[in-house]
Amino acid sequence: MKQSFKRNDYMYRLGLIGNPIKHSKSPELHKQFLKEFNVRGAYELYELLEIELGTFTEWVKREGLLGFNVTVPYKEAIIPHLDRLDFFAKEMNAVNTVKLMNGELVGYNTDGIGYMEALRQFKPDFFDHTNKEILIIGAGGAAKGIALALNGLENTTINIANRTEERALELAKKLKKSHVYSLEEAERYLETFDLIIQTTTVGMQPNIDEQVIRLNRVKPTAIVSDIVYQPKWTKFLKQANAQGVYVLFGIDMLIYQAAKSFEIWTGHRPNEKLLESLKE
Repeated sequence: MKQSFKRNDYMYRLGLIGNPIKHSKSPELHKQFLKEFNVRGAYELYELLEIELGTFTEWVKREGLLGFNVTVPYKEAIIPHLDRLDFFAKEMNAVNTVKLMNGELVGYNTDGIGYMEALRQFKPDFFDHTNKEILIIGAGGAAKGIALALNGLENTTINIANRTEERALELAKKLKKSHVYSLEEAERYLETFDLIIQTTTVGMQPNIDEQVIRLNRVKPTAIVSDIVYQPKWTKFLKQANAQGVYVLFGIDMLIYQAAKSFEIWTGHRPNEKLLESLKE
């Protein structure tokens, strides 16, 4: 289907591409960021087919948008349509933020930075200890960004569990210390992990009754997080909560990665008080 793009006169023209994206909270977040700095702007949703990515990026250059976010399933597919990538985006071969600079589209990845900030705000003492075992479930664009950010921690093993072993092995090769598990193996050895991060779309609306692995064996002191934010309480996090462990919501990561994207585009960093208020 042919996608048409609207022209407008806003100072900051931003947006999000993906499919599906009607559920996205990103417009609400960026509306608050624009309001904080008292600047005019718009953040629009562009639900595209993959064959429309080239047309869209050409339109962005022609119309002079400030930038746009990228969500599933296009964090990798968008790359051939960009001119340059920053370190994180290039290393992980995944992009979630694009900025138009001097006629070039530059790709960034703020997923890992966003997750790290969310984790630091949620449980700062996690970073005070060494010899951590981390499990990342999934090996897609978000998983790659998060894994690279966590890769900077000392004495930490980042374990990857994915349905497709080949993709998990590809990600593991980029990390200092990593192991690859099947989903069944990850579930079997769950008590060994200090932090468990669910990065797939399993459990996202409308499939809210799905759960990627069971958490019966989770360590009592573990942190369990899910980057899905609609619903806030995924089936995965409900079981984690029932087990009495620490629960980190997907909305936290969304807010902090959005704040970093906004900073890349505008040079303005939303204040912490606003970011905390948006978690509710």
